[in-house]
Amino acid sequence: MKTSNIFRGLTAIVAMVGLTISADAQEVNLVPNGGFEDTNISKLRTYGQMEEFSMDWFAATEVAADIYGDGAKGDKVAVPTNNYGKQEPSEGLCYAGFRAYSKDPRLNRSYLEVKLPKTLDKDVMYCVSFDISLADLSRFAVNEIGVLMSDRKIELPNTSDMIQQADVKQKTNKVFQFLDGWETFCGTFVGTGQEEYVVIGCFGGRESMTIDKVKRPTGIVGAQMNHAYYYIDNVKVVDIQAKSQCVCAAADERDMDLVYGSSSVQAEDMTDTEIIKSSSIYYAFLKRTPTGTGKQTVANISAILTANPMMKITIVGHSDDDERNEGQVNPRFKMIGKNRADQIRRMLESEGVLSTQISVSDMGNMDPASTRDNDISRAQNRRVTFEIK
Repeated sequence: MKTSNIFRGLTAIVAMVGLTISADAQEVNLVPNGGFEDTNISKLRTYGQMEEFSMDWFAATEVAADIYGDGAKGDKVAVPTNNYGKQEPSEGLCYAGFRAYSKDPRLNRSYLEVKLPKTLDKDVMYCVSFDISLADLSRFAVNEIGVLMSDRKIELPNTSDMIQQADVKQKTNKVFQFLDGWETFCGTFVGTGQEEYVVIGCFGGRESMTIDKVKRPTGIVGAQMNHAYYYIDNVKVVDIQAKSQCVCAAADERDMDLVYGSSSVQAEDMTDTEIIKSSSIYYAFLKRTPTGTGKQTVANISAILTANPMMKITIVGHSDDDERNEGQVNPRFKMIGKNRADQIRRMLESEGVLSTQISVSDMGNMDPASTRDNDISRAQNRRVTFEIK
């Protein structure tokens, strides 16, 4: 009996450990020292000491990188109050900082870089994120903040701005101007099997950036500086299966209501068969109910089929690539193309079309109307089409 009890206890412990490992495996952060906690805080005295006292991170240009810690010897880089403002860490005791924009020729932009422990896997989607907070004494706030994913170490022998297209940007390319606490930057990136370095900073040219002036917060003492300076914390690169797993906040979600607005061109002399074959119904992301335009298309096809009871059609459901990925993590959306086609079938039958006239097929994301990587093209792919049998 005692042996049996011991065995059951060990089994329970093993099961609990297994569950813990399974849960942890769902999100493995590839960024070493992503929270900057592996820092010799007691040695921190001034700006530009990241490479000296914090593990793994370094500057991508000749402008030294900043690290802040609770317990630092120097007030300039103390936490929560330092020379650029007041901010508690998002997590732990430390955070880093970078200058995204400056009108002061003595203050250059800075860029934070880290080497990943292994290259990103090819064709795997990753969520790249970090917490960000505008320093209180910044006179400006800017957009064009982003991340470079590089296959080699970036070490520019100068203090110039790095002007190039970031590999990861916030979907809306927003101006980050939140002072009282932290907000989250995030975006997705698909690995090529070569990326090994991550660089964080502002990569926009001054002529193309949005530069907003910021009022000094009430209760903050000190003169504002002619720059946009940001604290960052909790840097992550995590592999994901669907874009919905990389949403920073509700306000930053993709446009769920975007529906392709183009209507098929139908000439007056087209036959009933040609009208049906040229018809398409378009959908919002992960939706299966057609819009008003789609309902009118259903009514038109219903009228044709009712007048031609011997005519038979196949309703073909389609989805975009993102919807296919969503179906991998949420069974509710696994058959979104078929669900759309079934909904149209039910609508036609409610209009009096015979069930024997209708069959349903599902192409999923295998027959895209457009292969371009943008929201409009994806909206073109979320559709129902019709074939004559």
